[in-house]
This record gives sequence, structure tokens and C-alpha cells, in this order.
Amino acid sequence: MAHHHRRFALCDVTFAGQPLPGATVDSWEDDAGQARWIARVVMRARPVADDGEFTGRMKDGGAVSGNVVVAHQIAGSTARRATIVEFHGSEGLSDTGPLAELTTG
Repeated sequence: MAHHHRRFALCDVTFAGQPLPGATVDSWEDDAGQARWIARVVMRARPVADDGEFTGRMKDGGAVSGNVVVAHQIAGSTARRATIVEFHGSEGLSDTGPLAELTTG
């Protein structure tokens, strides 16, 4: 069961150093108390890598960052050839961590 679920939008998104359109993020805590999160992006091209750093800016101006893996890619049937890409926070992988709010200044 998910605890402390949050859904929010990000702009100025990058993945593995490449700019992406805005993203929607879901973050929560699982039953074991582990921080979990996923981000979904609608894009026209495939991601540049299978894993890497994911960053973005929230509506309130705060920034977030975390390591992700590309978990799913669902090709749309539209003429625009849009693909929904789902990035999973890679907390379970060694030496990576949860989605973290970045400090500025």
C-alpha cells in the first residue's frame, strides 16, 4: 500500500543531460518505508540512454533530481508518433537514491 502519495508536474526536465518536455511525477513511500517514484514523459524520440540522472523544476520553483531507469516505452498510434516513456526512480540499484529536492543559491 502506498503512503504519502504526491503527484506533481515538472518543467525544464532533463534526462542524462538531454532536455525533455515536461513530466508528471508520482512519489510515495512503500510498506517497507522505502521512497519510490516514477516520472512519465510524452516524447517524439526515444530516450538517449537506459539510465541516468533525471532533473526538473516544480511549479513553485523548487528543483528535484534523482537517478532513473527507463522502465516502459509505449508508442502511440497518432501521426505525431508520440511515445509515453516511464522512468522509475532507481532507489533499489546500488549507489543511487530517491528523488531529492535540490537547494538553490
